[in-house]
Amino acid sequence: MSCMGLNSTELQEARDYFKQLLLPFTSSFTIFHNYVYVFLCVVGVFANISIVVVLIRPAMRKSPFNLFLVVIALCDASLMGTYLAYKHVELCHPWYFSFPWAIYTKFYAIFSVFVHSCSLWLTVNMAILRFLVLYRGSRSETRIPQCNGFGAAYIAIILAFLIACIGCLPIFIRYRIIEGEAGAVPDLCLVGKYADKWEPTDMIRFYGLSQPLWWNCDFERINYWMAALILKLIPCLLLTIFMTLLVRMLIEARERRSRLCGGMGNGNSQAERTTAMLTGIVAIFLITELPQGVLTFAAGASPRLTFLTLQLNNVFDLLSLINSAVNFVLCALMSHVFRREFLLTFSMCCPQSSENHSGAPINKTSNRSILSTFSNIAKPKTSKKNGFLPVPTNCPDDKNTVQLAMN
Repeated sequence: MSCMGLNSTELQEARDYFKQLLLPFTSSFTIFHNYVYVFLCVVGVFANISIVVVLIRPAMRKSPFNLFLVVIALCDASLMGTYLAYKHVELCHPWYFSFPWAIYTKFYAIFSVFVHSCSLWLTVNMAILRFLVLYRGSRSETRIPQCNGFGAAYIAIILAFLIACIGCLPIFIRYRIIEGEAGAVPDLCLVGKYADKWEPTDMIRFYGLSQPLWWNCDFERINYWMAALILKLIPCLLLTIFMTLLVRMLIEARERRSRLCGGMGNGNSQAERTTAMLTGIVAIFLITELPQGVLTFAAGASPRLTFLTLQLNNVFDLLSLINSAVNFVLCALMSHVFRREFLLTFSMCCPQSSENHSGAPINKTSNRSILSTFSNIAKPKTSKKNGFLPVPTNCPDDKNTVQLAMN
């Protein structure tokens, strides 16, 4: 009897059933996946590195929320880089049967889960912090402490790493490398992609990953449910709640601006654009993580569904890669500040133009005036207890409109 509560016959039946059920889909998707993941990983690594380079520029350092995006980008770039290396060494590759590759496989099994979990909880904490900032800014009297500073961002980031560590704790001790006996090269290696690397007389030693000798079904259940709850279900639930709240506050802000302007508003405020961008990041994370979270919970209730999860591993991997690579697109599409700083940062790699992205001539004076908006923000009268700037209305006749940076 296995830890799933199924005997060997039931395990084999469940494995064969889902394999045959999804064989047409998995066969086609595997071919598609093998082409797409390389592109996503290579482009995604450079995209996330560019996010880091742009967001650490002086003009972008003033926003604590950019700190979240920097750490998330580092996590995503690390995940895609290690995934690309892991998938590159296939069965029958000369490195596949080596001890160093067994060490890397163990490292990847732990590191990939931990880094992805950190990225997930960073997104959750960023959404929570953004909601608290907007909620506090919309109230004249509130007991919520100020959350718009770097201190709150540092605490939220450290907390995200601590939660990820707790959720991954059983995974850290779950694997050990086992050494098998020496044997002949598998027959499929003599006729496949790497046939020229092997001879029928070659002998290899097999290495694999297994659980420690003291590992039992109780530890396996603890590992499963800690990962399912802390790394999947709870963050997905929190993302759903706070994404809904952010969208609601975004709609309310637009309606309030429309009422104040009499329907003559000339666009969204920078604060609203920032909220929309962060909401988009949260939404992408939720779309890519929710299916796996639901299926993980279902597999806990019905162990046979575990084999369905195994058949869909490439699907979940691709969703995670898309999520890791899409943040650059969201930043570029939804933040003109990011676009401007990106062009300024990589201007040596791009054709020089006498106009910027909005069609206005580029000159030193305009650049200084643009950058000055980040450091010289007007300070209207607000409650000292609150300390937050009012949400700008962007009305055509409102001379006191405050253009906020990515706050």
